[in-house]
Amino acid sequence: MFRVSSASSLAFYIRFGYPKQHLISPAPGIMNKDALLATLIGLAAGLVITGVLLLGPSLTKSFPKLSLPRITLPSLAKRGTPSPTPAPAQELTVTIDSPLPEEIAVGDTLLVSGSTLPGATVVAQGPLDEDVVLTRDGGAYAAKVSLIEGSNEITVTAYKDGKSVSQKVTVFYTPEEF
Repeated sequence: MFRVSSASSLAFYIRFGYPKQHLISPAPGIMNKDALLATLIGLAAGLVITGVLLLGPSLTKSFPKLSLPRITLPSLAKRGTPSPTPAPAQELTVTIDSPLPEEIAVGDTLLVSGSTLPGATVVAQGPLDEDVVLTRDGGAYAAKVSLIEGSNEITVTAYKDGKSVSQKVTVFYTPEEF
């Protein structure tokens, strides 16, 4: 059976060979279920929209106020050229990186190296002689001293701007092979 919603639909079905007894037409004045459901949904949607428009402003007053954090960017327009700050005066120090304390030297000549302030004068003094050197750009120095058999105390002194500082290290030398 087929449900027919209007008289024009009934004529269409009859014209294309559907027997009249298989067609059910609605009773005059009664709405079918689909039309009734669509009407109810439209009415509910209209009521919700009307309620939001009428009651919405008063409902929003009861909500807590939210505020977004403010972001401020530094202004680049008033930046001047930075004035150079004077570098703090470095204290005069001297370190001995090589040889290590109590080291046994292989030959009778020893390379003494380390670091101090750039531009300093360094004197490496051994038991037989001394070597005077100037530091390189980074403050590194290297000097040679001659050793005697047995214990050798090596003193490294850095001089700069009328100040001096010293560091000592003891090494041993023997001509015997191990």
